[in-house]
Amino acid sequence: MLVRTQQLLPPVLFRRLEQLLDTWSFRGCPDRVAVAKNVSLKGAARGKRAFLLATGPSIRQEDLQLLKGEDCFSLSNFFLHQHIKDICPRFHFFAPYHPPLVLENYVEWLQLADRTLPQSTAIFLGHATKPMVERYHLFAGREVFYLYLSEHPSTQQVDITRQVLSPQSGPLMILPVLLYMGYREVYLVGCDHSNLRDYKKPMEHFYPKEQDVRKNASDENAWDDVTSTMWQAYNLFSQYEFYKELYRKSGATIVNLSTDSWLDMFEQGRLGDVISHAAARPE
Repeated sequence: MLVRTQQLLPPVLFRRLEQLLDTWSFRGCPDRVAVAKNVSLKGAARGKRAFLLATGPSIRQEDLQLLKGEDCFSLSNFFLHQHIKDICPRFHFFAPYHPPLVLENYVEWLQLADRTLPQSTAIFLGHATKPMVERYHLFAGREVFYLYLSEHPSTQQVDITRQVLSPQSGPLMILPVLLYMGYREVYLVGCDHSNLRDYKKPMEHFYPKEQDVRKNASDENAWDDVTSTMWQAYNLFSQYEFYKELYRKSGATIVNLSTDSWLDMFEQGRLGDVISHAAARPE
């Protein structure tokens, strides 16, 4: 029926209808109670800076011990980094389970992360992961937050107590949280997104592939057909453009510190320069 409606309505009106249907679905979702907890983070870091830590191979070129004492936010397999205890992320993010990952293996991966991450690190997950967390008693000793991930969030502002854009890649799950918390400067580290150079080959990260316990996560099985892969890449970069504009409207900036990255829509910087510049500021 929705397809038939799309054929009848102008694109603008159809997108509006999709947003209204998604809002209706959100209001009827029992998980929105858990999402309401996120209001405690609003403006909690106003005017500060944050470092978003992904898993791209460019991280090998960085001395991440420089980030000790900084507000860091990590994702996915970043918990494998040798200096994870020194970096001590405030939050660690996991994208929702999706094929071709193996469900039981995905749970084992979350359990490994729980054993490895610093005890003070809180967890952020998509709302659809909540039943899994409860079923397997995951992250029992940690504070856990959820995002209600949606294909049709508000395009005017970020409110993580409501629908948030479903991310094409893990870092895009972190950006709305940092904006909501009030960070004025967000630095991307290891957000390379250059995998298309190696289409149909094993995906490269900062860690050896043998350390990734997830099956089908980074090998040849992780790729879709070329048409789907190109569409996903377009969606990925479009989502970054979306957040770039939201940050600009809020007076915040995103700077890309990755030394080998396809995110050319952001100002480029170097981690060492950012840290040394801050250290040189007068009190």
